[in-house]
Amino acid sequence: DNLLEVQVKDRGVGIPDVAKARQPMFTTGGEERSGMGFTIMESFMDKLTVRSAEGKGTRVTMRRRILPRPASK
Repeated sequence: DNLLEVQVKDRGVGIPDVAKARQPMFTTGGEERSGMGFTIMESFMDKLTVRSAEGKGTRVTMRRRILPRPASK
């Protein structure tokens, strides 16, 4: 059904507050980080799901419907 799904998982420290982390410009990385990661992912995808548990890691699922190109003449 022309659906692209990309899933990225880690077993890191997790994200304590996913809703807060998804806000534009939020970062825990200091001044050298822009805090735009989730915002950029959302702008390119139809759906972005973030699941995280502290001490267990994070799973980000990105989905995008890909439309077929029209046939060349």
